[in-house]
Amino acid sequence: MKKIKKFKKLKNKIKGLSIELDKNTTKLSDLDELDGVIEDFKKETDDRYEVDVNIDIIKGSLELKRVRKPYLKLVKK
Repeated sequence: MKKIKKFKKLKNKIKGLSIELDKNTTKLSDLDELDGVIEDFKKETDDRYEVDVNIDIIKGSLELKRVRKPYLKLVKK
């Protein structure tokens, strides 16, 4: 149980995730599989943060970042 709690705390501290894609072998079906990764990252994100998703075609990378919401958006909720 202690390991699970520590792992959950670690997930909350992760601010970003970057995935490198091989331009020569990556297919569109492989990109569809990344939807699950994006959805999991959004589910694990706290209400105080927004998820910023960037796909860089030239570099061949997917970047997910947790960005802190402005204070006014938090007050409205």
